[in-house]
Amino acid sequence: MMISGPADIGKTALVKHVLGSLPREIENQCLYLAGFKDLQDLLRKLLKRLYQAGHPALRRQLHSEGVRASSLEAWLKSSPSPRLKGTLYRAAEQGPYHLILDHGPPLTPAIARVIKELFWMRNTPVCLLVRDEGRQRIEQLNHFFYWGRRQRLTLEPLPKPMAGEVLEQCIAQFGLSHLDLDGFREEVLELSGGVPGAIVKMCKLAADERYQYGMRIKTKLAHIDYLMG
Repeated sequence: MMISGPADIGKTALVKHVLGSLPREIENQCLYLAGFKDLQDLLRKLLKRLYQAGHPALRRQLHSEGVRASSLEAWLKSSPSPRLKGTLYRAAEQGPYHLILDHGPPLTPAIARVIKELFWMRNTPVCLLVRDEGRQRIEQLNHFFYWGRRQRLTLEPLPKPMAGEVLEQCIAQFGLSHLDLDGFREEVLELSGGVPGAIVKMCKLAADERYQYGMRIKTKLAHIDYLMG
């Protein structure tokens, strides 16, 4: 499954909310990776997470080779990709695990091949979280994985009434009610485009005295610094 949408739309928050609501035994089967740099980094992080999750077959295999928790990092760094890949595939066949890959780099054929091996041949569900950075990125993913409508969830900006509710919650949360908010609400809703993360982060900045003059808020400055953050 692919969850897509612009930055700060709530992709990560949605997945973490779902993971936190699962029964403990199922949550322990979900391996969440907050980003990876390349194929080698993906393989290392997946194996490390499986080891930390107590995967019995993986632990038996590594322990038979003399690899323990204290030496796992060194083994991961010294092992070539084919060896890491084979170890990962064997481990994935031995238990029900779900992978959540959050905001990885643009996919290469090699990375896509590993992901396809896992969720097609190894029966390991995979969820990708990606930013909509243009049609080309989505077309690339469709080319690699043949996404259908049932496998894709696109998060859109909030309707204005809902965005307004989020804004009011943030005003209360960050203690902005005592300030002169004349024009502030309208500017935040316009500049954020209804993206909830943008509303939250702009209000958090607005609570800093550096973004205030007297009782007014420097909303445009907060927006600029949010974009650069």
